[in-house]
Amino acid sequence: MTIRTDIAAPAGFISLLNRAIQDANLSYREVAEKAKISHPFLSRLLSGQRGLPSDKTISKLERALNVPPGKLFYEAGRTDPAAKAVLKKGNAPVLMRALAPLDDDDLLQVQKLAEKLAKKYSKD
Repeated sequence: MTIRTDIAAPAGFISLLNRAIQDANLSYREVAEKAKISHPFLSRLLSGQRGLPSDKTISKLERALNVPPGKLFYEAGRTDPAAKAVLKKGNAPVLMRALAPLDDDDLLQVQKLAEKLAKKYSKD
């Protein structure tokens, strides 16, 4: 079978999705069921016969496979909806510049603080 690269999802997206499926030890059918998408759609996506799915479907796949939020979006060349909402806020560029020089340990500390603050405002 020939993969049409003109319509296929990016290779990094397909690779990450395949890796997540293997790590979850699930069949394509089980993943499709968990993500509430069709099995043939998932199969065509992974074989390069289908382009990128909608943002909603990418989110469903991230949740179904426990992929860290935003990771599939990144590989798709998109920004996930939650990140878009933050980036639209007035101080977002200042925050991004302040985070740029931090190492991974410092970023983890900032992330934990942000998650703690987010719980304070969460509707759950």
